[in-house]
Amino acid sequence: MSSGPEGAGTSAGTSAGTSAGTPATTHPPHPIFPPLPPSTPSAATPGTPHSITHNLMEQSWYWGDADRSSVSKALSDQPDGSFVVRNASTPGDFTLCVKFEGQVKLLKIVVKDGKCGFNSDSMTHQSVTNLVDFHRKISLNLYNDALNVCLLYPVSVRRNSQNGKPLFKKGHLQQRLVLTAKNDKEWRDRLEMEALRAVHLAFERGAKLFDACHQEMEKAEGLYHSLNQSIKETELKLRQLVPLATVEREISEEIQTSLSTSEMIKEVFVNNGEFIKESIRRMRAELKELLEKKQELSKITDEIESKKQHAKHRLSELMEVRNAVYDQMDPSLCTRMAQLLDTGGELINSEPMKVTQLLADLELRWTPAQFLMCSSSKENAANALIHARYRIAQLDKAVGLKREPMDGIFLIRASKSYTDKLVLSVLHGERVSHCLIEQNEEGWGFEHSNVYLTTIHDFVRYYAHNSLETHADAIKTKLRVPAFDVATKEDTSKPMRNGPGQVWTPLPLSMKYMEKALLTDDPTRPPSWSPEPRPDSWSPRSTESRLIRPTTFPATIPEIAEAPEAENPEIAEPEN
Repeated sequence: MSSGPEGAGTSAGTSAGTSAGTPATTHPPHPIFPPLPPSTPSAATPGTPHSITHNLMEQSWYWGDADRSSVSKALSDQPDGSFVVRNASTPGDFTLCVKFEGQVKLLKIVVKDGKCGFNSDSMTHQSVTNLVDFHRKISLNLYNDALNVCLLYPVSVRRNSQNGKPLFKKGHLQQRLVLTAKNDKEWRDRLEMEALRAVHLAFERGAKLFDACHQEMEKAEGLYHSLNQSIKETELKLRQLVPLATVEREISEEIQTSLSTSEMIKEVFVNNGEFIKESIRRMRAELKELLEKKQELSKITDEIESKKQHAKHRLSELMEVRNAVYDQMDPSLCTRMAQLLDTGGELINSEPMKVTQLLADLELRWTPAQFLMCSSSKENAANALIHARYRIAQLDKAVGLKREPMDGIFLIRASKSYTDKLVLSVLHGERVSHCLIEQNEEGWGFEHSNVYLTTIHDFVRYYAHNSLETHADAIKTKLRVPAFDVATKEDTSKPMRNGPGQVWTPLPLSMKYMEKALLTDDPTRPPSWSPEPRPDSWSPRSTESRLIRPTTFPATIPEIAEAPEAENPEIAEPEN
């Protein structure tokens, strides 16, 4: 990480920021953003040299701070040669866990003086990754005669994330804690940090793509130079061969007419002439091919240059957005920024390039304060969504706009039943659906899906541009409007409406949403109860809580006074 926001991030961010017109070497740090200390890789405990942990976080077999029982459970049904690496109990060291003869064997990886090995006499490896790669082919009996086994089958942390306590990177772990705020001040601080995380990761993505374009351009320019050199060499050979062919032809004609020259010599000259002609033909064909490749490469280079300029412009804009967030932050949070920015570069560097490219140009429409809710109650969430629809209807009425009630109003909250999961609550049609969001080492995504995004903000951005139908056929909408208004820093006299302990009272217009049949769980799951069929709204054949004939909304929503806040009674039903 660099020492200031103008170049904060990886080396990619620094070089990109410099090219974008804001040289990190000449600009001072942001006024509220102090210089950061050298970052410590999250894969390493304090005291571990950076080189030892090189590429470690990218390895599927690295399990971080997993305990011994979790690893033993994961390896119990694996063949001999299966292995994982976790942090050792002694800071800075690691433990290799390998399956051999039906048992899990533990080997301590000692780190000393920038190198690692299994004992002080074998400190020959530059990194843990190099050590593991070495023993993919070389048996461990090199250090322990009783362990005649190679590291054959890495056991992925993702494969076993559901077998016990999930294991995640530090940057991922922090985000789940946002929704555990105890008071309004803590909630506001956490939302500010989440807003910073969102814009900083967007900047890191921009820097990553800018550097990728820069590397592509370097490769293309190198290839272009190589082609030019080949063209020059081929042209030189042709210039030498053409006069030679002329001379050879003249000599051959004289020899052919000479009566004193033997037939063998005449044949040699004929063959030489044919050889020179064939060489010229091949070189001309080669030159033509090289020129065509040069022309094609020139077009590719122009495309890369266009991509690079786009990446540069995007990076410059993201830097401005990020600095604007810095300016608005409470200066007392500065001391907490270092860890957040430390993990940002790591998260984006380990993010697949396809995901980075997908998210880079998706607009940052909303701040976390507009869609996060510090409450695990589904009734409270449903009421908040209906209040949002009512507010939108009132705004439409004020400007004389007539349209269908807004769909895709959403919020994200904690799950009451699953402490390691979140819930997307979304209002569509006359139905509120609650969909579980799980986390693995790739990020956040719906249960039963194969789309996982690095942060919750990325999850929201993705489904703001892609329909939720890809998760559940019943939800035919994108995420269109967050449930909460933009909070202003000056308005701190009242607690935030989406903060801890806040209760949303039901609107008379929305009481139908509170019926048990309509307050649904994840629509991809079968309901845990079967509602009684109702002739006015339910199909007799339906075994799920699916509304067949929704009631029509009134054309306008009457203005009503909100009742005094009161605690919602709990509804005894399965809770997400």
